[in-house]
Amino acid sequence: MKLTILIPHYKNGKTTAYTLSQLLKYKGYHEIEILIVDNNAGDGSLKYCAPLWGKDIWVYPYPFDRLQSHGIAFDYVMPYVKNEWVISIESDSFPIKPGWLDYYEDLINKGYDGAGSLLSLSGGEYLHPAGMLFRKSVWMEAKEFCDSIPYFYYPNMAMKEGFACHTMVRMDIATEFLQNPEDYIELSDGYKPYFIGLAKQKGEYYCPTVGPMHNGMGGNQESVHTYGKRCARTEVPTILLDKAQKIVKRIGYEPGQFFFYFQLAKGKSIFEIPTEIKWLSNRENQQQEYTLMENGFKHIWAGSSYLDMKGTEMNDVYEFKKNQIEELYNSLPEHQKIKE
Repeated sequence: MKLTILIPHYKNGKTTAYTLSQLLKYKGYHEIEILIVDNNAGDGSLKYCAPLWGKDIWVYPYPFDRLQSHGIAFDYVMPYVKNEWVISIESDSFPIKPGWLDYYEDLINKGYDGAGSLLSLSGGEYLHPAGMLFRKSVWMEAKEFCDSIPYFYYPNMAMKEGFACHTMVRMDIATEFLQNPEDYIELSDGYKPYFIGLAKQKGEYYCPTVGPMHNGMGGNQESVHTYGKRCARTEVPTILLDKAQKIVKRIGYEPGQFFFYFQLAKGKSIFEIPTEIKWLSNRENQQQEYTLMENGFKHIWAGSSYLDMKGTEMNDVYEFKKNQIEELYNSLPEHQKIKE
């Protein structure tokens, strides 16, 4: 079976190198193409992957002048995908045993449209994109939906309950809205002093990132007090919005979250892969040491974001993750490592 694997890379080349090594080690008889999106292109961190480069591994630098996240990276690279079946992972997630792709193939043969870990995180319950299987054709369906919605999207523009919310403005009122936004909403500090050029600039900067794996365009008028309780019951009825609302104030979805709800709203068959969660010591329900899916796919979490935790109240996480990644990289065969 032919499969495409997506990896967003950010700064930590040792993590990406280890993940790439494991993908090649455990691909079995499957034909795979690996697409890496470099979210910090030019920093040199991908040098650690150099010993592993080969055919069917492609690197796509993400533009510096665009808003970045791993959700955006998935959407950015999808037009280059050659295969119908896609697995999105993260640079700190990897298989730990043979047969992990056979597990997905079995689900495909049983008629499922997708699969992954159903986790409850800060943004609510959804299928996490690390280890998520999906169809390219379904992603394209979701992308067409996002592109068809007659709304402009302004990040963190409207205040609600003391929180700056992303704001969807229906296109037929956009000209009037931009002239006098405070007739409709309370502006956040990020838009003060207000002028139309600033709003258009922010909207244009953000607009290309509104896609299936990043924010989508859900119709919920969200509350900062309840967005963490999102689940299929609350979100699926609002995903295919009726376009009647003039202004929609929203908290941004987590990467992959909108796409999961969209698939359910469209009646797609999604398999929830049983997943073990291990928390870091003294960080129960705060920071995962890892999650491990039944098929042998492991996610060690915060492999890149730990870089910003040194000397903070999360320094224990920083130290643990730093040591964990060094150990993984050092465990690679010598011919797969670079000499420093």
